[in-house]
Amino acid sequence: MPTSSVEVLWTARYDYQPGWRLAEHKHEYFQMIYFVSGLACVALGACNRRIGAGSLVLIKPRCVHALNPVSLVKTLDLKFLVKDRWLRKRLCDASELVFDCEPGIADLFERIRHEGERKGLFYRELCSTYLMELLLLHLRASGAEEEAEAIESMDHEPFGDWIVQQAAHFIRERHAEDFSLLDIAKAVGRSDRHVRQHFKELLGISPRRYLLQYRIQKAQHLIESSSYAFKEVAAMVGFKTVHHFTRAFHDVCGETPGGWRKKYQAGICKDVNIDPRFVNTNWTVRAEFSPREQAAM
Repeated sequence: MPTSSVEVLWTARYDYQPGWRLAEHKHEYFQMIYFVSGLACVALGACNRRIGAGSLVLIKPRCVHALNPVSLVKTLDLKFLVKDRWLRKRLCDASELVFDCEPGIADLFERIRHEGERKGLFYRELCSTYLMELLLLHLRASGAEEEAEAIESMDHEPFGDWIVQQAAHFIRERHAEDFSLLDIAKAVGRSDRHVRQHFKELLGISPRRYLLQYRIQKAQHLIESSSYAFKEVAAMVGFKTVHHFTRAFHDVCGETPGGWRKKYQAGICKDVNIDPRFVNTNWTVRAEFSPREQAAM
């Protein structure tokens, strides 16, 4: 059978839980990530972008990249080689970002993963066929894509806003205490309505939601690094009852504190090697601070 012009190396379904991120790195092969749900800040070289559900990211060889989830993010991921010179050049010249992708894009990712898991007759050839279709769809879509209008640049990241910066600082410093939106508003010298509006318009969440996510992040660190009982952890990060803490933790992380404690070190990926010789490097790490908190500092 003739050698294919493209070759799938690896595929995965990744769930980026709050507190996890894809560290900055680069590699010699292509990578493509489809965002099933959630919102993330993605760095591609010198550019930073906010990427949401239905978007497709093409990472070119030697491009330094990183990913910081803003919320729970579910992705489909491919790493692959392009042997055909013409196709490789077209991909290198193409836009890295495509938005509002066709529903069939996700299905092609899943077909590749399914073949890789089953490893039936000609599975690598079928994976290459599905990948070729995926790349041609990307090239067709990126040719008509107006990137500047489709996505907000991180140069206008909301934490450039002084009100949000000061309010976020107040929340982080007093996250274990009992305070209201009015207390936050007084601390920054604005009305509670004004503060809420800035958070909603610029971050897409309320100040209370920001507080909840920060408390859960602190709880994650305590769970991972200590043997505290969950009741103690709940009190340390500002929850009055362990029941409220458990519900909130599940809301943010998608699992219970007990589940988190058992498997946080095991990683967050479900990956499949298509090329049995390929060794994947997992660059996913636990972040000390969330991307919003880093930007707010």
